[in-house]
Amino acid sequence: MRQKTNDMHETIRSIAEEQVLFLRNRYRMNAKDIISLYTGERVDKATYSDAIQSIVAFNMINAQKNGFIAS
Repeated sequence: MRQKTNDMHETIRSIAEEQVLFLRNRYRMNAKDIISLYTGERVDKATYSDAIQSIVAFNMINAQKNGFIAS
């Protein structure tokens, strides 16, 4: 069970990394804009790692809310 949880987290993080790269390269968004898009919060000293973590949290919350991940 632990391996499945680790695999799930790795997959969600990988998706978030790809999303940050896409938004950065395609739309020239910086880290604080990406965080604002996913969380609604403004973080002045945001890094792309922070943006990735924001997307991971957003995806986890929505996956659990919609029944894709058991609590």
